[in-house]
Amino acid sequence: MEKIQKLAAKYLHSNSIEITNANAHTFLAENPSVPKVLLFTDRPKGTPMLYKGLSVAFEKKLNFGLVRSSDSILVDKYGVKDFPTILVIKAGEKRPILYKGKEFNFDKLFEFLNVYSEVFVPGGGSSLDSSATKQWMTEVFPELHDKSARDICLGTDGTLCVILLTKQKPAPELTAHFEALNTKFDRKIDRGAKFKFMWLNVGVEPKWGETFKYEQDKVIVLNPGKRKRYTNHEGELTKDSIAMTLDAISGGDARFNRLSELPVFELRAQ
Repeated sequence: MEKIQKLAAKYLHSNSIEITNANAHTFLAENPSVPKVLLFTDRPKGTPMLYKGLSVAFEKKLNFGLVRSSDSILVDKYGVKDFPTILVIKAGEKRPILYKGKEFNFDKLFEFLNVYSEVFVPGGGSSLDSSATKQWMTEVFPELHDKSARDICLGTDGTLCVILLTKQKPAPELTAHFEALNTKFDRKIDRGAKFKFMWLNVGVEPKWGETFKYEQDKVIVLNPGKRKRYTNHEGELTKDSIAMTLDAISGGDARFNRLSELPVFELRAQ
C-alpha cells in the first residue's frame, strides 16, 4: 500500500502554494471572501499527499497555502508550537480557526474544512491563480525590474524600498545580510517604518544608475509615494551597518533627497 501511495502521489495535482513571510500578505489579502487554509509543516520540502488531495477537493471553495517551520516570522506570528498545524483564516473571524483534532486523515480534515468552504465565492478560484505565486513574491530579497516593481515596491503603501544597486546578482553572503535585515525589521514593524528589501541590476537598468549616481555597489532607501524621495546609505554593505541607517530613518534622523519622478524601467520579455 505504501508503494502504491508513493506512486499515486507523483500524479496527484496540487492547488497548494508555498507561503513565506515575503508573499503571505498578498496571499491572504487577495479575494478576501475566499477562506484561506494554512498548513504549518516541519517537512523541509514537498507537499503531503493528504494536503494535495484536500486542495483539489476544495478547489474554488478554499485557497491553500503551506508554511515551513523554518519561516520563524510566520510561525511566531500565528503562535504555532506543534507540527503539523492547520489554520483557517476567514473574513469576519477575529482569529484564525485552529484544527484541534488529533487525527490527521482525509475524512476528519475534510469534515473540518467543509464547514468553512464556500460554494459560490465571488472571485474564487485556485490558490495557483494568486499573485503570491509570482517568483518575486516568494523571495525575501527579490530583483526589482519592470514586472516586479509594483508588487514589491512602487505599488506598496507606507513602505520604504531598500534597494541594493549592483551590476550583478548579489553573492549568497550579501544576500544573507539582507535576508537577516528583513527578519530583524519585520519583527518590529509596529514600532517604525516598514521596509522591503530588493536589488536592482544597473547594468540592465542604466537610467536607475544615472539617477542615483551609481559608481560602485551601494544601497539607497526610496520612498515611492506621491512625494518621491530617497536617501543614501553611507556605510558598509553589512547587516549591522545598514541596520544603523534604517534605525536612523525610523527615528526621523535621516535626510532625504527629493525626486521629481522615478527612472523608467527597461521592458523585459514576457
